[in-house]
Amino acid sequence: MQISGNFSVSGVDASRAAAKSNAPSPVAAATPSAIATPVDQLELSAEALSIGSSEQSGQAFRAGKVDSLREAISQGNYDTDEKMSAALDRFLDQLG
Repeated sequence: MQISGNFSVSGVDASRAAAKSNAPSPVAAATPSAIATPVDQLELSAEALSIGSSEQSGQAFRAGKVDSLREAISQGNYDTDEKMSAALDRFLDQLG
């Protein structure tokens, strides 16, 4: 059996399975509300959660600084090209 990126399935067994899955089942036809809705779920390990923790990296979140930057951006007083370039340079230096 082959499964391609566009979710098509090929092969003899795949066509048999598709024919079976497309046939209405008496239980499903009798109770349409019994069809379950898929639920998205995300689980992160403790290590993944700690990567983004500012406490672990020794840096504290500065809410006042964030608020002042947001205000400067909204008023058009924040020179984004220069600030972004400087921030990118600092980021790349941290990466090594």
